[in-house]
Amino acid sequence: MLGNYLKFNNKAFPNPLPSSIHKAPPVENVSESEAGTDLVVVVRAAKNNWSFVWNLSYETKERLRELCLEEKVTMIYMGTSYTVRLRDYTEKLVEGSEWLSSTDGLYEVSVTVLEY
Repeated sequence: MLGNYLKFNNKAFPNPLPSSIHKAPPVENVSESEAGTDLVVVVRAAKNNWSFVWNLSYETKERLRELCLEEKVTMIYMGTSYTVRLRDYTEKLVEGSEWLSSTDGLYEVSVTVLEY
């Protein structure tokens, strides 16, 4: 197990579920010449974005939801620091978790993290 290797604004979050995804597509400006040839200008070789999924307690879910309202967040992921935006927040109550006595339910939460 990797342990807590993901932090937002220096607050540790649990390991995301295996269904989380990392992409690093290039940022390009593409136009077409009069001859029909693509003219590509690479602005950035790779812009990281992640789709994280967690099972979170009510308290941790609320902390993440508040981070999604901020303009910029510092993310430390596997020892590397990134300046990111958190978007596309979704939550769903995990079936049967409303019966937990230690927290106000367990939630499956997903968020998209976009590098600045």
